[in-house]
Amino acid sequence: MDAFLALKDNPLLRGFTEDGVKIVQAAVTVRRLDAGSPIFVEKMLGESAFLLAQGEIALFVTRGGQEREIGALMAPESFGELALLSPGPRRISARARTACVLLAIPRRDFLNLQKQRPQACLKLLSNIVERFGQKAGEAGPLLDRVVDGSF
Repeated sequence: MDAFLALKDNPLLRGFTEDGVKIVQAAVTVRRLDAGSPIFVEKMLGESAFLLAQGEIALFVTRGGQEREIGALMAPESFGELALLSPGPRRISARARTACVLLAIPRRDFLNLQKQRPQACLKLLSNIVERFGQKAGEAGPLLDRVVDGSF
Protein backbone atom coordinates (compact mmCIF):
# COMPACT_ATOMS: atom_id res chain seq x y z
CA MET A 1 0.00 0.00 0.00
CA ASP A 2 1.48 3.30 -1.11
CA ALA A 3 0.60 6.05 1.42
CA PHE A 4 1.16 8.78 -1.18
CA LEU A 5 -1.37 7.27 -3.60
CA ALA A 6 -3.89 6.66 -0.82
CA LEU A 7 -3.57 10.27 0.33
CA LYS A 8 -3.80 11.60 -3.20
CA ASP A 9 -7.08 9.69 -3.74
CA ASN A 10 -8.67 10.81 -0.47
CA PRO A 11 -11.35 13.54 -0.68
CA LEU A 12 -9.70 15.43 2.19
CA LEU A 13 -6.74 16.17 -0.07
CA ARG A 14 -8.86 17.28 -3.02
CA GLY A 15 -7.11 20.12 -4.80
CA PHE A 16 -3.67 19.37 -3.35
CA THR A 17 -0.65 19.38 -5.62
CA GLU A 18 1.79 16.46 -5.47
CA ASP A 19 4.04 18.58 -3.26
CA GLY A 20 1.08 19.37 -1.01
CA VAL A 21 0.27 15.67 -0.64
CA LYS A 22 3.92 14.98 0.26
CA ILE A 23 3.76 17.72 2.91
CA VAL A 24 0.74 16.07 4.56
CA GLN A 25 2.33 12.64 4.17
CA ALA A 26 5.09 13.79 6.53
CA ALA A 27 2.52 13.86 9.36
CA VAL A 28 0.96 10.46 8.54
CA THR A 29 1.37 7.19 10.40
CA VAL A 30 0.26 3.99 8.64
CA ARG A 31 -1.78 1.55 10.76
CA ARG A 32 -2.77 -1.94 9.62
CA LEU A 33 -5.70 -3.53 11.46
CA ASP A 34 -7.30 -6.96 11.42
CA ALA A 35 -11.07 -7.30 11.10
CA GLY A 36 -12.71 -6.63 14.47
CA SER A 37 -9.90 -4.40 15.76
CA PRO A 38 -11.08 -1.31 17.63
CA ILE A 39 -9.91 2.04 16.25
CA PHE A 40 -11.34 4.19 19.03
CA VAL A 41 -14.18 4.05 21.53
CA GLU A 42 -16.75 6.51 22.81
CA LYS A 43 -15.43 8.97 25.40
CA MET A 44 -11.81 8.22 24.45
CA LEU A 45 -9.80 11.39 23.85
CA GLY A 46 -9.66 12.09 20.13
CA GLU A 47 -6.02 12.54 19.20
CA SER A 48 -5.92 11.66 15.49
CA ALA A 49 -7.83 12.00 12.26
CA PHE A 50 -8.00 8.90 10.06
CA LEU A 51 -8.04 8.35 6.32
CA LEU A 52 -9.21 4.90 5.34
CA ALA A 53 -6.85 3.65 2.63
CA GLN A 54 -8.14 0.06 2.42
CA GLY A 55 -11.03 -1.83 3.96
CA GLU A 56 -14.26 -0.99 5.72
CA ILE A 57 -15.04 0.23 9.22
CA ALA A 58 -18.19 0.23 11.33
CA LEU A 59 -19.28 3.25 13.36
CA PHE A 60 -21.44 2.63 16.40
CA VAL A 61 -22.69 3.91 19.73
CA THR A 62 -23.38 1.97 22.90
CA ARG A 63 -26.68 2.65 24.61
CA GLY A 64 -28.10 0.59 27.45
CA GLY A 65 -25.22 -1.86 27.09
CA GLN A 66 -26.13 -2.55 23.44
CA GLU A 67 -24.06 -1.60 20.41
CA ARG A 68 -26.03 0.19 17.71
CA GLU A 69 -24.35 0.58 14.35
CA ILE A 70 -24.89 4.06 12.95
CA GLY A 71 -22.89 3.73 9.77
CA ALA A 72 -20.05 2.20 7.84
CA LEU A 73 -17.24 3.74 5.82
CA MET A 74 -15.24 2.33 2.95
CA ALA A 75 -11.97 3.50 1.42
CA PRO A 76 -11.23 6.26 0.50
CA GLU A 77 -13.14 7.91 3.36
CA SER A 78 -11.99 9.86 6.37
CA PHE A 79 -13.25 10.06 9.93
CA GLY A 80 -12.29 11.54 13.28
CA GLU A 81 -11.16 14.77 11.60
CA LEU A 82 -12.46 17.00 14.39
CA ALA A 83 -9.58 15.76 16.57
CA LEU A 84 -7.31 18.01 14.49
CA LEU A 85 -9.51 21.04 15.15
CA SER A 86 -10.42 20.57 18.78
CA PRO A 87 -9.39 17.64 20.92
CA GLY A 88 -12.13 16.16 23.02
CA PRO A 89 -13.91 12.92 23.79
CA ARG A 90 -15.05 10.78 20.88
CA ARG A 91 -18.84 10.70 20.51
CA ILE A 92 -18.90 7.33 18.74
CA SER A 93 -16.81 4.18 18.43
CA ALA A 94 -15.10 2.83 15.33
CA ARG A 95 -13.99 -0.73 14.59
CA ALA A 96 -12.46 -2.40 11.56
CA ARG A 97 -15.16 -4.45 9.83
CA THR A 98 -12.58 -5.96 7.46
CA ALA A 99 -8.79 -5.89 7.42
CA CYS A 100 -7.93 -2.20 7.06
CA VAL A 101 -5.12 0.17 6.34
CA LEU A 102 -5.52 3.52 8.05
CA LEU A 103 -3.50 6.66 7.56
CA ALA A 104 -3.53 8.40 10.93
CA ILE A 105 -2.75 12.08 11.31
CA PRO A 106 -1.93 12.61 14.99
CA ARG A 107 -2.91 16.05 16.27
CA ARG A 108 0.56 16.70 17.71
CA ASP A 109 2.17 16.01 14.29
CA PHE A 110 -0.43 18.14 12.56
CA LEU A 111 0.31 21.05 14.95
CA ASN A 112 4.05 20.70 14.26
CA LEU A 113 3.38 20.65 10.53
CA GLN A 114 1.16 23.71 10.91
CA LYS A 115 4.16 25.70 12.17
CA GLN A 116 6.32 24.60 9.24
CA ARG A 117 3.75 24.54 6.41
CA PRO A 118 0.75 26.67 7.42
CA GLN A 119 -0.74 26.91 3.90
CA ALA A 120 -0.98 23.16 3.45
CA CYS A 121 -2.59 22.83 6.87
CA LEU A 122 -5.02 25.65 6.15
CA LYS A 123 -6.07 23.92 2.92
CA LEU A 124 -6.50 20.61 4.76
CA LEU A 125 -8.58 22.31 7.47
CA SER A 126 -10.72 23.97 4.82
CA ASN A 127 -11.37 20.58 3.22
CA ILE A 128 -12.18 19.10 6.64
CA VAL A 129 -14.76 21.81 7.33
CA GLU A 130 -16.31 21.35 3.88
CA ARG A 131 -16.41 17.56 4.34
CA PHE A 132 -17.88 17.91 7.83
CA GLY A 133 -20.67 20.05 6.38
CA GLN A 134 -21.40 17.36 3.79
CA LYS A 135 -21.43 14.63 6.44
CA ALA A 136 -23.75 16.67 8.67
CA GLY A 137 -26.17 17.01 5.76
CA GLU A 138 -26.02 13.28 5.07
CA ALA A 139 -26.73 12.54 8.75
CA GLY A 140 -30.15 14.21 8.54
CA PRO A 141 -32.20 10.97 8.50
CA LEU A 142 -30.26 9.57 11.47
CA LEU A 143 -30.74 12.80 13.41
CA ASP A 144 -34.47 12.66 12.65
CA ARG A 145 -34.60 9.15 14.17
CA VAL A 146 -32.74 10.34 17.28
CA VAL A 147 -35.08 13.31 17.73
CA ASP A 148 -38.29 11.27 17.29
CA GLY A 149 -37.00 8.53 19.60
CA SER A 150 -36.98 5.69 17.06
CA PHE A 151 -33.20 5.23 17.28
